[in-house]
Amino acid sequence: MIRPVKTLIIGGSRGIGSVIRERLSSRGDDVYTASRSLNESRRHFYCDLPDSIAINADIVWDNIVFAHRYRGDSRDEEYGVMIKGMDRVIHHLINSLSSKSSIVLLGSNAADFVLREQDGYYHASRSALVGFMRYYAAVLGVKGVRCNMVSPSTIIKPENADFFAPGNDVRKLIEDITPLRRMGTAEDVASVVEFLCSSHSSFVTGQTIYVDGGLSVLGQESIARDLMNLKHGDFNGQS
Repeated sequence: MIRPVKTLIIGGSRGIGSVIRERLSSRGDDVYTASRSLNESRRHFYCDLPDSIAINADIVWDNIVFAHRYRGDSRDEEYGVMIKGMDRVIHHLINSLSSKSSIVLLGSNAADFVLREQDGYYHASRSALVGFMRYYAAVLGVKGVRCNMVSPSTIIKPENADFFAPGNDVRKLIEDITPLRRMGTAEDVASVVEFLCSSHSSFVTGQTIYVDGGLSVLGQESIARDLMNLKHGDFNGQS
């Protein structure tokens, strides 16, 4: 009998994490969640990062997805939850990982760009996640464990779907400057996570995959022209 795939999602109770949970469950994974939410399900662990990690280390884990996010105003807690918490979970479960397991971190474009609405600790924690992702990809590779990051842009998810309803001015602006001319969804992110938690990505590790519709490849002038509705000439291969 084939053993079911065991997947753990940190922060799988809400937001993008909940969509990832549904996606991986629908393909047949035995999905567990860990968060501060109180849940009586036998497939949920109460986990108050970075201090309380009550995750069963006797389970052989095939996938660990970090989709957690700190929601508060404390800079120390921001770093503690996002960085120390992630690191401690991996150390807690390092001997419980299967020989071909996958670790996926949900990152942010704040590791590459400055988001003025966020403070410095937010940016520092997201940049630190990239460093830890690469570190674990290097040191756990000998065990057959892969570690990658998914970095989305502004995404439509359950919590903000009403705000980003079709016709919303902010949504239209984002769509106008995005090469694919639409906003990404939590389902788009879940699709990439599903790929990284499968044998189809068995030789992919230490990488950041951007789920942003191509926005990160645009230069400042191109975005400015889009914002000003200036007419672009047809691309003719000349620079």
